[in-house]
Amino acid sequence: MKCKGRILTVIAAVVALSVCCTAQAGIYSFDVFTANGIYGDNPGLNLRAEVFNGDGTATFKFYNDSLFDCSVTQIFFDDGTLLGISSLENGPGTDFGTGEVTPGPGNLPSGENLTPDFVADREFSIAPFPPSSGNGIETGEWASVTFDLINGGTLQDVLDELANGELRVGIHIQSFPDGSSESALMVPEPATALTLAMGGLLIAGSRRIRKSYGL
Repeated sequence: MKCKGRILTVIAAVVALSVCCTAQAGIYSFDVFTANGIYGDNPGLNLRAEVFNGDGTATFKFYNDSLFDCSVTQIFFDDGTLLGISSLENGPGTDFGTGEVTPGPGNLPSGENLTPDFVADREFSIAPFPPSSGNGIETGEWASVTFDLINGGTLQDVLDELANGELRVGIHIQSFPDGSSESALMVPEPATALTLAMGGLLIAGSRRIRKSYGL
């Protein structure tokens, strides 16, 4: 019995650690999938996002730390457990609104070339008020959007969906030095992907241990 008690304690600690590690936040970069100019694959293009939780919400905070001028001018969300936009927060220099009240495409440019097609409604997108480039997320700036989650949804659900592709986030980047624009998808940073994978393995392993001991 003491052995079983110790095993249960270890299992609980492992699961708690995995949940703690995976449910706090996710760190993401962006993979450009178009080739309209010479800057899409430039290592100086440094766009990132953080995804973290609130009370029944998930916040996506976008940063532009690029080494040259460019501006994120539309952000699109495709599917997942997102219920609707709860709030927007504009950093210094940005002026975003929901896609229902701002101009611009209703879907991610060139998203129809992805497999499956990227499909986003205006109510699940944000864009800057005119001028788009001047009010977008330019180099050194940030903006965030918070979503309410479908009843019962958690941040972990959102992180899992981002990892398995059930939820996709796309951005349109404009005003590169050569005048081009590109589209990109949000992808997990290696550390985030590893943490999510380890969390899943730890939980699966704990279930096997419990089963083997008849717990």
